[in-house]
Amino acid sequence: MCGVTKHTLFHYDEIGLLKPECISEKGYRYYSFRQSYFLDIIIVLKKAGSSLQEIKDFFQNQNVSQLVNLFKQKEIELQVELLRIERMQGIIRSAIQMTETMEDLRSIPSIEEHEVQYLISTPLQESDDREFSIKLSEHRSYCEEHAIQHEFPIWTIISKESFESGSISWGYVANKLKEPIADKKVITKPKGLYAVTDHMGSYDTISETCSIIRKYIHNRGMRVCGNAYTMDLINYFSEQNPDSYVIRISVEVTSTPPF
Repeated sequence: MCGVTKHTLFHYDEIGLLKPECISEKGYRYYSFRQSYFLDIIIVLKKAGSSLQEIKDFFQNQNVSQLVNLFKQKEIELQVELLRIERMQGIIRSAIQMTETMEDLRSIPSIEEHEVQYLISTPLQESDDREFSIKLSEHRSYCEEHAIQHEFPIWTIISKESFESGSISWGYVANKLKEPIADKKVITKPKGLYAVTDHMGSYDTISETCSIIRKYIHNRGMRVCGNAYTMDLINYFSEQNPDSYVIRISVEVTSTPPF
């Protein structure tokens, strides 16, 4: 009648949440119609995210004030969950859009003018795989806890000094923000000229493509004036073989000679 299984009723009885009105000598459990209202409360509160212990506590102190307080708390929790869902929908939509509308790959370097972009970032202390995995996990947790709206691709930031030295090391792991926010972890990718190309292959060989970009910049009579940024176009989400990864590299450059 109420849409629950007998095993659920057995469990509610065991934990003292909803006991039958009586049990016959043969072991049959009998519930009154009045108890169907209690069961309805349980079902509603469970769907609102309440634990069975919360519901049990509510029944022990059931009154109008207690109900209002409980519903207000559930409303807050549901709003937080709604924001989480909307955030994940945005990330997934950006992933679909990027994949379906991927531009032609830049197999050779070129100079492009970029608008200012904002990245939510987490610093890396070391440049090894273990550190990257740990910090990426911390980064994702921070963004989720603070409901930060960002795009799907993973970015890294390589300092100007690291890029020019040829000893490539990641300084930050990051994601591009949909819009600027006030957060201590936000880094600005400046508006300006960038030498851009796509690296085809694993992260381990990215230094080879960086070397090609450095030569290109030098041959153009330009110089590096800012950080290098990488953005995953195709990575481990869609490819099992690291040699099939595609990573876009953008290096801030200028034609103005140094002072």
